[in-house]
Amino acid sequence: MSQNLWIKMGNLVFELEKKLGAQPASPAVARNLERMKAVLEEAGLLVLNPNGEAYSETRTDLEASITGASSARPMVVLEVIKPVIYSNQDGIRSLVQKGVVIVGNK
Repeated sequence: MSQNLWIKMGNLVFELEKKLGAQPASPAVARNLERMKAVLEEAGLLVLNPNGEAYSETRTDLEASITGASSARPMVVLEVIKPVIYSNQDGIRSLVQKGVVIVGNK
């Protein structure tokens, strides 16, 4: 399977996890989701959800839209549209997809 297909699969797993987070999931569904994430890791992909993480303009792994007025307070990731995806081949991690996020003040 080509890397592009694995990246698409990573995005689908992320969306599924995001949708299930809004409502309680059955243990069987949660277990299958964890298995899918394990398969992605076996394929050499690391799918990260940066929700709640601190944001600065120096982050190179995120494409951000800023909501509200930026101020001296630290900004955080409020919503994740697309996850950050890294390829981990032969112990070398490289960014294959920037996360698309909305950031603002808490």
